[in-house]
Amino acid sequence: MKKVFSYDYLGTSYIVEVTYKRSRTISYRYRDNHFVVYAPYLTSQKTICRGLEKFAKQLIDDNAHLQGENDEFIYLLGNKYPKSSGVIYFSDESKIVFKNDEELHKKLKKWFALFISKRVRYYEKLMGTYENKIGVRKMSTRYGSNTPSHHSIRFSDVLMHFTVDVIDAIIVHELAHCFIHGHGKEFYNLVYKYCPNYDYLHKRLRKGIFNDTNN
Repeated sequence: MKKVFSYDYLGTSYIVEVTYKRSRTISYRYRDNHFVVYAPYLTSQKTICRGLEKFAKQLIDDNAHLQGENDEFIYLLGNKYPKSSGVIYFSDESKIVFKNDEELHKKLKKWFALFISKRVRYYEKLMGTYENKIGVRKMSTRYGSNTPSHHSIRFSDVLMHFTVDVIDAIIVHELAHCFIHGHGKEFYNLVYKYCPNYDYLHKRLRKGIFNDTNN
């Protein structure tokens, strides 16, 4: 059973999608500019809104990384590019020409898949792991996912908005899972070995800091 309604927060109207299920607690998420709520049967809209009043700010702040693009511009590798010209020039003299957002995103997915694959190959050799199959896709709750049994790693396309050092931090994190499954002390010791400032870079990612100025 589902219900959809609008919720106003700081002058902005957000869609709230509620899924009712057998549960004793209410959980809140923020995905693709709308709230996703899982609630016990018979939970009132008023009760859900009280929870949103409490959690909305933190949920939106934690997903600031999803705001690397709007109708006017896009951040790529920490650099801000206007979209109005229909062409994006990179520092290596390559470029992407596009007529609309659909074409831009299609080309960017191929461009970023190639870019991140090269970075992964570098760290695979550095860390002494096996070669993985690399993919890029939209992820709402993760930055990467490693399936060691298939030698396969998938990265979130949102990473393309950030600087290379932030991207590298996630690459190191995912490659560390080739050796260690969980997220215990041994795992993070391995991550810090190859990315000593991992905590700082991960914080930048979580807060949506695409570069030092974000302007």
